[in-house]
Amino acid sequence: MIDKKRNIIMFNMSPYSDWEEGISNRNRHILQTLLKDESTGKIIAIDYLPWTWKKVIKQYIYSFLPSLSKYTGIYKSSFTSAREYSEKLVVVSSVANYFSKKKFWSDIKKIIKLADIDEYMIWSCNPMITDYFDELEASKYIFDAIDDWSLHPSYQIIKDKLQNNYALIAEKSDIIFTVASELGRKFNKDKTFWIPNGIDLNHYTKKYGLVDREIADIPKPIIGYIGVILGRLDLNIIIYLAENNPNKSIVLAGSYKGKLKHWDKELIKKLKSYKNIHLLGYIPYSKAPMYIGQFDVAIIPHRAETYVGTTNPMKMYEYFACGKPIIATPAPGINMFEEIRVGSTPEEFNREVIAALGDNSEEKAKERQALITSHTWTIRVNKMIELIDNHVS
Repeated sequence: MIDKKRNIIMFNMSPYSDWEEGISNRNRHILQTLLKDESTGKIIAIDYLPWTWKKVIKQYIYSFLPSLSKYTGIYKSSFTSAREYSEKLVVVSSVANYFSKKKFWSDIKKIIKLADIDEYMIWSCNPMITDYFDELEASKYIFDAIDDWSLHPSYQIIKDKLQNNYALIAEKSDIIFTVASELGRKFNKDKTFWIPNGIDLNHYTKKYGLVDREIADIPKPIIGYIGVILGRLDLNIIIYLAENNPNKSIVLAGSYKGKLKHWDKELIKKLKSYKNIHLLGYIPYSKAPMYIGQFDVAIIPHRAETYVGTTNPMKMYEYFACGKPIIATPAPGINMFEEIRVGSTPEEFNREVIAALGDNSEEKAKERQALITSHTWTIRVNKMIELIDNHVS
């Protein structure tokens, strides 16, 4: 047990402004759960640090400038802002690191002092940055490996840098958590622990009196997917479903373009050519249960050869929390639940979809919801805290 509150300097994988707009990921859930924990003192949450000029522009316009008018400011320089969102949370938005690492770390040290924090641990979700090992004297260095960024198509131009960073993280971190058990191979097994994703049950079991017409007016049955529409989707499976189920709706709910550019234009063009494929665009976290609730079958048709091999799909927890049958392609994490139907080829996947549509009931929906009650974010974070407090480096 610890004698005093636990202060945390957290390096995020996202800007806090994205979370305010309804984007949700593991990093956000862990931060919010830690804030609710009585043993947590203060958290200084540092926004995702941009590493390209386009990302600097995006961060400056959509995170840094808006932050200046939010909440109580405790620090501001030309490119760094620190705002007190609550007694326990300070959010830092900065692009200073792109121009001067020395200036950035000077800003961070001043913010820590102004927040009246003397002892703290580092909790990083961002493998792009490792300078904190030298710049900040923490009681512990914790890293949460959320996917393998070196395999992600967006980071291929800096793959070598990421691999070097992962090696440094493996060497210098006190504790490493991984979202997928397969990720453990990148790190020292003696200090690496698999902590899968989780679910906010209260959020996903809420009832809606009214449902958005965007989803309510789509003809049923609905074969549905929710998530970012990227190249990780197995296009062959989706097209096969559309062509072999002309009287069923294929709903893909999720963003397929960012604030500064579109993604996978050819993929989107192909999907839009089918009348029974419905691309709904960005769905905020607040409405995700409403949309999943309209699905008759929920799917995870991810390509196995992509970076999904180092992921643990949050959507499988979300689908189950809404009581939906799931069909997925084979991937690490999917085997956590034998209730998930698996299809390797388009033909197999389609057969499992048809079987699930014909073999569903309210009773089975309740069984799926009960299955997920032991996978909450509170349980996950409590396990992390236990490991942090008791692990000896």
